[in-house]
Amino acid sequence: MSNATTLATAPFTPTPEMISAAESLLLAIAYERTVRPIVEGYERKILAERKWEVKSEMQKEPGVMEYITASNLTWLMSGEDFESYRKRCNEERVAAKLDSAVDDSLPQDDYCPLLVAVDITRKMKITLCEVMASVAKISSDDMMMLSTEETERLVEMSLNLLVGFVANPLAEGGRSKPTT
Repeated sequence: MSNATTLATAPFTPTPEMISAAESLLLAIAYERTVRPIVEGYERKILAERKWEVKSEMQKEPGVMEYITASNLTWLMSGEDFESYRKRCNEERVAAKLDSAVDDSLPQDDYCPLLVAVDITRKMKITLCEVMASVAKISSDDMMMLSTEETERLVEMSLNLLVGFVANPLAEGGRSKPTT
């Protein structure tokens, strides 16, 4: 007989809020992963259509023209160029049949679908961390001090705990059986 003691662990029973938060986050991640390649594809296409100039006050070397080559740098464009770029993005968004806003009351051409998806995913991660705070033994004040990496670890651990309880839209009745 071994001297090692085995700690019995109580079975984890999530609250409905925990399950709902995990389901919402998984849907947000799936939507973001669906939208990302479409939006990034048409953004690359639009940037390749012409030379989009960096506005003069943002140039590294005065008098040496620089051009925008990546969508994360479009903020360096002049207001006029950015409006043209945004208009082209909206045309491509419509052609790709993507909605840009989650809320149907918002004008569809005012939002980038990828930025909306990223924002929803971020909010759902925060919600999941908040509802899992008691399990993680972390206060909301402590949660605000977590680094991005620590928050991602908390999200991953929470999802690992909850994934067996989330709805499976492909299962009969829409819910998978919890794994034990």
